[in-house]
Amino acid sequence: MTTIEEQPHYIKVGRLRKPIADKIQRKAANIFVSENHLRHIALEHGAQLAAMGLTPISLIGFVLGGFNRVYKGTGRSLLLVVYGEKAKLIAIELNFALKKEFYEVKTAFVASLRYLSDDKLLWQK
Repeated sequence: MTTIEEQPHYIKVGRLRKPIADKIQRKAANIFVSENHLRHIALEHGAQLAAMGLTPISLIGFVLGGFNRVYKGTGRSLLLVVYGEKAKLIAIELNFALKKEFYEVKTAFVASLRYLSDDKLLWQK
């Protein structure tokens, strides 16, 4: 499971490691989530997560511990995805914070496989 370190207003939840970062032509860096984004995830997706027995932070940890695909999101964002055989996927969206030199989790969600486009696939296990 991913180690979590506290920092002011941010929680370290993982790291985009060099082998994958190199393959998707991005920088390897730590991944943090802000308290505000955890609240956003809880408000937008709380009922869905609760039905799965997950909290926003446990969902993020689940994805970071087992993502098997990376997609290009909107703008320069990345989607780290746990892609399964069933009709659902679990993803977190990351943006790289230039001034802070780390990735920031913007949201986490469960969606249908139709949400993804094969032409935006950057890496798969």
